[in-house]
Amino acid sequence: MNKLFGFCIGFCLCMLGACVNKTEGYIIRGTAEGTVDGDTVFLCNMEGFFSFVPFDTAIVKDGKFEFTGYAEEVSICYVLPVHNGSNEGMGLADIPFENSLIEVQLFKPESQKPPVYVNHGPDGPLWEEYKKLEADWEKKQNDPWQIVLNQQGTPDEIAKAQQELDSITAKTLEAKRQFIVDHAGTGIADYLFAEYYQNPTNEATKDLLLKEYAAKNPDGPHYRKRMKQIEVMKNAAEGGLFTDFTMNDVNGKPVSVMSIITENQYTLIDFWASWCGPCRAEMPNVVDAYNKYHDKGFEVVGISLDEDKKAWVAAIDKLQMPWPQLSDLKGWQCEGAVLYKIQAIPSNLLVDQQGKIVAKNLREEALQNKLKELFK
Repeated sequence: MNKLFGFCIGFCLCMLGACVNKTEGYIIRGTAEGTVDGDTVFLCNMEGFFSFVPFDTAIVKDGKFEFTGYAEEVSICYVLPVHNGSNEGMGLADIPFENSLIEVQLFKPESQKPPVYVNHGPDGPLWEEYKKLEADWEKKQNDPWQIVLNQQGTPDEIAKAQQELDSITAKTLEAKRQFIVDHAGTGIADYLFAEYYQNPTNEATKDLLLKEYAAKNPDGPHYRKRMKQIEVMKNAAEGGLFTDFTMNDVNGKPVSVMSIITENQYTLIDFWASWCGPCRAEMPNVVDAYNKYHDKGFEVVGISLDEDKKAWVAAIDKLQMPWPQLSDLKGWQCEGAVLYKIQAIPSNLLVDQQGKIVAKNLREEALQNKLKELFK
């Protein structure tokens, strides 16, 4: 893979514990062909299509690199070496991110050598087994897929190939689902459960997976997160009950959103960011509504999807927003935004004093009209 270093280096590096063993945390160490002492190796998550987001970093010394820290849950991460500011022509490896010793060797693509890693924890072999399962089913799909993709043959032959492809796809999903259920209780199965469940193409079978998995591993961290989100989304419609979350204010003090809701007659939970043009354009309308109705029991809580604290605080001052402002400075991974599946901003929830959601996504005149109705 070339030109994979297409991400912004503006991220916060986690300075994790310097000495851990495989029972207390992770040690990921190894070599990367093409690097020299002083080069950087990143440990990344993947978001979207080949968008690598670093969460840990190591510097090559004596030809080797090493990461140490603690993994709260098992996932798949990527080891990405960088030489002269680029990953072009360098290797890449996907590995289970778990609390164990993991040894990695990366080679340049031109050498045609696959990456090698030895995982001394339980999830490495399972990840390799799952990848082989995927590869075997993809191989079965290839021939009918080529016929359908390139429209090769008569209409009957293409239709037959499509039927075969659909059948293989259904069997592939079943094989993946069964693998996850069979290995419930392991970290990698818990991670794969979340990946399978959030994939919209698996809509027809994900409820079956949920039922079977729940009976075997209700304590998996990925499973618990998914269940919390399902419960939130059930309650997120108008008439549902607000699910509380806590984030820091501008002074770093943790604040429960529900603690503000219970002190006011109506509260607008406003998801925004300093870098969001439409958010800034809408803010004078929110300020006007606040000034009209705050003394009558109306409050606003800003939930920022910023990552830069200085930009966040500067925007609060410039836009003259006097209400409580909260953020964990995680951008689109903001706890509240993830909880409520916020995929576009500005976005908001209007909640009464008991936590009942009375309206959603009120903007411009709709916000003013709703508040006028409520406070008449």
